[in-house]
Amino acid sequence: MPVPILYVIDSFKNPHAGTEGQLYQLVQGIDRKRFSPHLLVFQESAYLKENGFPCSYTVLGRSGLTNPAAWLALWKEAKRFRESGGKIVHAFFIDPSIMCPIIFRPFGVHTVISRRDMGYWYTKKYLFLLRCSRRAVSSVIANSQAVKDVVSRNERVPKDGIDVIYNGYEERVGDASIPDEVLFLRNQYPDAVFGVIVANIRPLKRISDAIVSLAVVVQKGGNLRLVVIGDGDHNGLSQQAEALGVRERVHFLGRRSDVADCLPAFDIGILCSESEGFSNSIVEYMRSGLPVVCSSVGGNPEAVEHGVSGYLYNCGDTNELADSLMKLVLDENLRHKIGASALASSGARFSKRVMVEEHQDVYSELVS
Repeated sequence: MPVPILYVIDSFKNPHAGTEGQLYQLVQGIDRKRFSPHLLVFQESAYLKENGFPCSYTVLGRSGLTNPAAWLALWKEAKRFRESGGKIVHAFFIDPSIMCPIIFRPFGVHTVISRRDMGYWYTKKYLFLLRCSRRAVSSVIANSQAVKDVVSRNERVPKDGIDVIYNGYEERVGDASIPDEVLFLRNQYPDAVFGVIVANIRPLKRISDAIVSLAVVVQKGGNLRLVVIGDGDHNGLSQQAEALGVRERVHFLGRRSDVADCLPAFDIGILCSESEGFSNSIVEYMRSGLPVVCSSVGGNPEAVEHGVSGYLYNCGDTNELADSLMKLVLDENLRHKIGASALASSGARFSKRVMVEEHQDVYSELVS
């Protein structure tokens, strides 16, 4: 009989977002002969209403660590889950990671929590609560060694209680169908080299560093253009580019759901973030055969081998970033060589099949 697993998350709004996308892939791929998944969301979302989920789901209708009604509602769900034979709950994001171990442990249910970033959200309050609840946690899953180290150090979880499972992605079938507007942009500047950043526009992503480096490359004679794909207000970045004399070389495409189809139109994948657990964008670049230039933070060095599948630079060092970009702008053969290496590496290491199997191994060990 399949083992019931309850996945718990605050809300599910976007299957293309980092954590939500990996949860979607996991539930979609899990072996239904071995496990029976169900999703519990604290709050309903427009996406779930319109599209559903790969498994059945329940809306708790309550949220908040300081809301007694949320704790009571979750206790009732835990009781119901255990009475139906449930054995494992897997929690994502902050509030579920704190609440689920405390609520489900008395019912004899194993709690797994996922950690997928470098803890930029840590506060004294959250750390205190996480440390208090950690003894009720059966297993922690991190998506990089860097995240594992941060969790162990800050949440005081023994390293042997943390498994590293890298993000997994569907194998691509056939060639990408590049959107017409992206092809039009590309064909307007056939001689240019296009760098692309896939990131929402917010300070943590340091997209302004790429614009500074773009200006340096152009000043040195490099025919580089920059495309930014992601949600957020780009007025500040546009003004910066204008002041540096490169506004007409920066193209903002906004939020898109067809990023994988867009990427093959470009030449270099760029990420300037000051904090990354394990970047989906970097893997998507690699899966599209793009050489990667990224900041050497978090799990980035675990994905990109410097000089082989891309270049790593010290976060915030725009001259070093510009130098790496310039190498690739000036040498088409080097771009293709490094891009091919990135593609080969990503296919072997970051598959959906491996990600799902490794999660199933964790679950099986808990109930064996």
